[in-house]
Amino acid sequence: MSTPTRATQVSGIYETLGQLIENPKSLGLREQLPPRVLAVLISTREILREDLNGRTPIAGGENDLAGELSQDADTQHGIPEEGQNGMSFNRLLRHRMEQRHLSDYDVAVSLGCTIQRVRDLTTGVRAPTALHIAELALLLGVTQESLATAAKPKMDSLAATV
Repeated sequence: MSTPTRATQVSGIYETLGQLIENPKSLGLREQLPPRVLAVLISTREILREDLNGRTPIAGGENDLAGELSQDADTQHGIPEEGQNGMSFNRLLRHRMEQRHLSDYDVAVSLGCTIQRVRDLTTGVRAPTALHIAELALLLGVTQESLATAAKPKMDSLAATV
């Protein structure tokens, strides 16, 4: 059973992890975190978010607010909501990597794949697998649905050629 104190503690940890992911220097670290550490923190934060969402009926509203804030950040960084929906997977991936200052190498290390595979994904040469979509969503701080929606036209065109 959820207690208000526990929910408050989990919420505080969730917010602190968000700060650590976005700006490690704000919490006293001298440099940016390595990509693997970032991936673990993002994954942990996602688990906490799911924990919060499953514990209280208010969490649904908080999740809506988080979604709105994410959309506001996209708009602030030059991607309006309607533009993001029509954006191809590789363009969305490149944009998110640029936002987070991630190189092909950083993403390859986090995904456990080759740099060439990441380049193929960012240039549109290869379609992403469902596993890559899930891992990239965690790494880039977006929903799996937004990446999967962006990847669907590429997958459909590949299926049509086969």
